[in-house]
Amino acid sequence: MRLGVIADIHGNLPALEAVLAKLDALAPDRIVNLGDCASSPLWPVETVALLRSRVMSHVRGNHDRAMGAASPDELGTSDSYAWQALDPESRAWLAGLPVEITVEGALCFHACPGNDSTYLMEEVQNGYLVPSPIPTIEQRLAGRTAPLMLCGHSHQTRTARLSSGAVVLNPGSAGNPAYRDAKPPHVSESGMPHARFAVVTLGTEITIEHHLVAYDWERSARRAEESGRTDWAHALRTGRALP
Repeated sequence: MRLGVIADIHGNLPALEAVLAKLDALAPDRIVNLGDCASSPLWPVETVALLRSRVMSHVRGNHDRAMGAASPDELGTSDSYAWQALDPESRAWLAGLPVEITVEGALCFHACPGNDSTYLMEEVQNGYLVPSPIPTIEQRLAGRTAPLMLCGHSHQTRTARLSSGAVVLNPGSAGNPAYRDAKPPHVSESGMPHARFAVVTLGTEITIEHHLVAYDWERSARRAEESGRTDWAHALRTGRALP
């Protein structure tokens, strides 16, 4: 059994199209989307439509949850853009996605079990995300376990093997290679503009393939600039957050 794993698309339609084309060529048995589908200054409507047209399993991210707000007034800039672009039915679909699912024995969630906005495998040091120690990851899992656990949220491509032998995987971000967060102040940077995903082969041992896919990130960067988001444009072109 082979699982295609994607996360954190953030409305980046060209990146998603490139990732799905590569997945079609690789032909995994199932595809899992770990959430944060639309929030961005890019193509939230078209991205959600493409995701819904494909056969795959989804979990809800914190930015998908935000689409359930009654109005965009209290939302951040990217969430507000997506909220206003999407119709009520699409917003309801995003906000109604399950927070946790099991696919072929793999436990799937967006960030941490029971908390869609806490990093599982990273922590902030000196303004950057760094890998967390294994005991810290195990503590955050709060007793939840499976042979394979899949998460997103940090946009960092990362794997960890727990003391139980369980494997935790973050495929990295399909659509947003860098961002700056204020709480606490830090950046997440992949250092490259490529779209990322993973393919996992389940068996006696778990095998993981990490993929970086080239796509027309200049098109996405221009779209961000048209929306007045130079921070997004810089991130999409470079994989780095603005200073």
